[in-house]
Amino acid sequence: MIDYENEIFTSIAEESRDKHPGIIVKGEYVRSPAEFPMLAISEFQNVMIDELMDSTKEEKYAGLGYRIQVFSNKQSGKKAEAKAIFATADAKIRSMGFRRKTYAPTPEIYDSTIFSIVATYEAIIDTNGVVYKR
Repeated sequence: MIDYENEIFTSIAEESRDKHPGIIVKGEYVRSPAEFPMLAISEFQNVMIDELMDSTKEEKYAGLGYRIQVFSNKQSGKKAEAKAIFATADAKIRSMGFRRKTYAPTPEIYDSTIFSIVATYEAIIDTNGVVYKR
């Protein structure tokens, strides 16, 4: 398996922590956050790309799927805070070569005190860590 999850996570997390002091960043899917504001970055797919295999049958490319979740519970301005955090993470992951596939603000899933954004991304990565848009 081609695995660059730590490098991808660290790059997005560092950028987000620099621009949003006090943010909690997790490297896994979060069902219900306990701390705020929170950014969760998780790889949910890592599959071989059979069409790009050669006669060696060694994995040279993998199709990646990433999920970014943002949560804010500010008394006033939670939507703005979530969108600002999301903008930072989104710009960083797209600069790495990922393409955003979905974006969904979901204020009603938890309750009116929490605003969240969930987005998914995809790309192809090779054994050297080079990312290609899918």
